[in-house]
Amino acid sequence: MRGSPLIRAACIVAILLLATIPLWKLTHKAESAPFVDAAPATKASVQIALAFAHEPSEFQILHLGKIIWEEKSPGAMMQKNLAMEFPKEGIDLEIKAAWPAATPLTAVRVSVTPGSGAAIEKTAWGNGALDEVLAFREVD
Repeated sequence: MRGSPLIRAACIVAILLLATIPLWKLTHKAESAPFVDAAPATKASVQIALAFAHEPSEFQILHLGKIIWEEKSPGAMMQKNLAMEFPKEGIDLEIKAAWPAATPLTAVRVSVTPGSGAAIEKTAWGNGALDEVLAFREVD
């Protein structure tokens, strides 16, 4: 055997100590900059238009779990301007509708026009009742 066991042990300990440096950096996070929230979207006028193939007995439109438009015995076509946020990422609207019992499979066309953009249209189908979430995103 060549070399001193003490020198070999000291070399191994030195190598293990050097290996702890990257391990320390991986397991302890560095101070990060505070989180800065993006500028909040401002409320603007958003036009929502509905066109029903058959007149429903009632409908609701919900945004973020809150009812933003509700009608009992509405007509076949309706439209309303609402002051609400329409961020760049878009919005999700939950459409709930109920039709009389004898109504066949039917559709509702939902058109959303943000204050600064073109109309975005989606169609949902229902038979007797409808509860569907539609996503409206502006196309660049």
